[in-house]
Amino acid sequence: MQTKTRKKLRMKEQAKEQKLEKQQFKQKLKKRSSSDTDDENDGNISDEKLKIDYENLIKKIDFLSYEIPPSLDGKRIDAVLVELLNKDDDGSAVSISRGQCETLLTNNCTFIVPQEEATEFRSAWQAHQKETGTDEESMAVPHSLIEQYSSPIQRKSHPLESSSILIYPSRQSLLSTSSSSTLLSNFIPPTEIIAQNIPLDVLFEDEHMIVINKQAGMVVHPAAGNWDGTLVNAMAYYLMNESPFGAGEFFTDEAKEEDTANDDVDVNQDDAVTNSISTLRPGIVHRLDKGTTGVLVVAKTSSALATLSEAFAERKVKKQYLAVTIGNPGDDQWINKPIGRHPLHRQIMRVVPDPNAQMNRSQLRLSTAVPKPGRPALSHIHTMHHDGKLSIVQVKIATGRTHQIRVHLQDHGTPIYGDDVYGLSDWNKALTGRRGITRPLLHAQRLEIDHPVTGENMVFEAPVADDMMGIIKTIWPAGEKIEF
Repeated sequence: MQTKTRKKLRMKEQAKEQKLEKQQFKQKLKKRSSSDTDDENDGNISDEKLKIDYENLIKKIDFLSYEIPPSLDGKRIDAVLVELLNKDDDGSAVSISRGQCETLLTNNCTFIVPQEEATEFRSAWQAHQKETGTDEESMAVPHSLIEQYSSPIQRKSHPLESSSILIYPSRQSLLSTSSSSTLLSNFIPPTEIIAQNIPLDVLFEDEHMIVINKQAGMVVHPAAGNWDGTLVNAMAYYLMNESPFGAGEFFTDEAKEEDTANDDVDVNQDDAVTNSISTLRPGIVHRLDKGTTGVLVVAKTSSALATLSEAFAERKVKKQYLAVTIGNPGDDQWINKPIGRHPLHRQIMRVVPDPNAQMNRSQLRLSTAVPKPGRPALSHIHTMHHDGKLSIVQVKIATGRTHQIRVHLQDHGTPIYGDDVYGLSDWNKALTGRRGITRPLLHAQRLEIDHPVTGENMVFEAPVADDMMGIIKTIWPAGEKIEF
């Protein structure tokens, strides 16, 4: 009896949640349809949550329905969705992953008709079938019925209710390459890298490696939300058409035919990224965030890739950054705190709390699950100048964790100026309003590494970007005489 009562209460709560989500979804549609500009992908959290016009996207997708059987009651929506999308073999040899299903969910492309509205939904659909002279097996769910009876579900862990109806994109719609479905290309990765003529600032190049001064706004390699327009796409064009030292191994016809994929080096995931063309990261040894500028080393041969990756993994590479921070981080300080993913917001990193330390209420709420240990992260910070509000800070890192400098400085109480994920929103708005800057002011200034073939010790330095230098000059007018 108690079990039935609890189940009814849970169903009522879910119905309320779905009703609220439905209202919010309609508000988003109205807001987006009245907007004159497209949302910008800011390269941080938005890199994994694609900013797409929902109304236009829905019109381009054929949606199917699936009534949840008793055997799947309580099952996670992402687990069921990945099975449905891979159930029918369409000969494409493309497997849709659970991560891509999560992308569909976060972009409001998956819906639920609650149990209590399922009968009415079916009746309305049958009436529509009679009116159009089609049968349920051969037609997609009408968009008008989706909007009227269903609610978008964004949480991948959402538990499904028996007899509710799941409405999801057809596999054919997602894999379509027709011009009318170009927006859907964000969900499925390309099968090969597209060479694009995007300017690159080359600091050094020979037959074995190339060193780039990465510009702000450029993603390093293709990934969800950025399948093209990346540094790798630019590299493909440059190496095949303009390089005086040849294309190397990864962008030849032979390279496309071979599959010599290597697994990521587990010792330092964010620096030693051993890869091949099949993973859309050919030659990429380490990464910089989309908004970060500066020195980036790329291998041109598999042997150079292996050697450089090993150097990063074994921490033989010296890396120095320049940052503008809010507040004064202090002089000559080491930050030695492990970094891991946030337990609730999986696209954000954080300093993992010491399990032996006393926790506050908010930390206690996050500690219900068994905490995963963070990965060791070591940063050295030195304030070069502080004007009372902002600081110019030199940062050296011994490890290369995702968002390491940004997370360490946030935890230190002195976040990077312009960082919309780990920074202070009021300060960021002021920076955007006064200077038009919408990125973290972080620059990979200097990198020291041994050449992968000759063993020669090499030092590469990249000039600070103009937008960041403009801020530096206001903080430290005499600083323009100093070499950064």
